Amino acid sequence: MTLKLTIQRLLNEIGAKLRIVQLNGRVGRKNIIRSSKVNIPGLELAGYWDFFSPKSLQILTNKEVKFISTISAAAMKSIFQRMFAYEIPAVILLKDLELPPLVLDLATDMKIPLLQTKVENTDFLKEINSFLYKEFAPRINVHGTLLDIYGVGVLLTGRSGIGKSEIALDLIERGHRLVADDVVNIEKASETILMGYGEKILQNTLEIRGLGVVNVRKAFGIRAVRPRKRLEVQIELVEWDSEMQYERFGLDEQKNTILDVDIPFITLPIYPGKNITVIAEVIALNYMLKLHGEDPAKELQEELMNKLKLQASTMDDKRFKGDFE
Repeated sequence: MTLKLTIQRLLNEIGAKLRIVQLNGRVGRKNIIRSSKVNIPGLELAGYWDFFSPKSLQILTNKEVKFISTISAAAMKSIFQRMFAYEIPAVILLKDLELPPLVLDLATDMKIPLLQTKVENTDFLKEINSFLYKEFAPRINVHGTLLDIYGVGVLLTGRSGIGKSEIALDLIERGHRLVADDVVNIEKASETILMGYGEKILQNTLEIRGLGVVNVRKAFGIRAVRPRKRLEVQIELVEWDSEMQYERFGLDEQKNTILDVDIPFITLPIYPGKNITVIAEVIALNYMLKLHGEDPAKELQEELMNKLKLQASTMDDKRFKGDFE
């Protein structure tokens, strides 16, 4: 279960990095942030509240602070009483800015944390937005094994006991890296990017049937593991079925949709003697080729079609007719 993002947790996780201090003691640290976006309440300070985002952190920049300094104490109290009545999670003041004591006292009375960052404004806004996006990113977990093969994030899936962990162990021995085994957490890092990582308690371990749990980091060294990796290709391991038709040329590329992001999906039948490890490496290499605009299957098809067209045009030419009789 994902922990709620309270102000206390925000301070614990990025408070030191962003040099955030609280200006009114420890009030309101249990307040919950419920939005991945920050809000700069410029219009609200001017009295327009139709699009106010009370679930967001409220950021006060130089413009808002200068505006506040131009209004009367009564207007200032009215504005902030209304803002704080929405039970906003917190107000964050950017570097080197100051608020009148009236606002500080009102925030304390209404249990709204008043925070301030000591880092540069652009750096703070970039980091806080990145942190919040990751915190609220859609996420799921799947049963499988995630590996870094030649820099490509490859997710092995298939029924329990089909050999995902054993294939992963072979790939690790060949110099590739384990990201997660058994439970793979996947989060949507952006509109087109999925990131995968393992459960902390299972990190760096593989469960091999008949052998038990292997600590990959201790057995193969730090080079054999990594904590996170972009998920780029999914390989579904299935048992060989002679009645099934499997892709032979690679022209019909399948996709699987995870959290609204499409990734290449390859069904790989396995049977005794088939070297799945090398095939997984080739799949990763083939993916990299396609990223660079090269598609071996399509190139072969085009070459064959050109030869067939040349042969057909030659057969129509009476000068070469005897060559095909």
